[in-house]
Amino acid sequence: MAEIVAVSGEVTFSNVAGLTRRLEDALARAHELVVDLSDVSFIDSSGLSALLTASADARAKGGALALVLGEGQPPSIFRFRGVDRLLALYASRDAALAGLSA
Repeated sequence: MAEIVAVSGEVTFSNVAGLTRRLEDALARAHELVVDLSDVSFIDSSGLSALLTASADARAKGGALALVLGEGQPPSIFRFRGVDRLLALYASRDAALAGLSA
């Protein structure tokens, strides 16, 4: 069963350590992780880096990480240099959970 981490507000250099701890804790409990960012209003490169690291850690354990971004185009930071091809992006939690079990 996948672990779900819901994130809200802004994810920036000043608070990314909290997100990193939450991701590490979740990956200690499960190898598959859904990170719901649909209530995030802004994410900077440090947040993106934390997500990429968690995704790599999940893959190293034989699992995967799926991101929920909500409807519409992903924010531009996820399209930068093809990051959207490195992370599995979904419009809903249900779609992310289905993607992990596919």
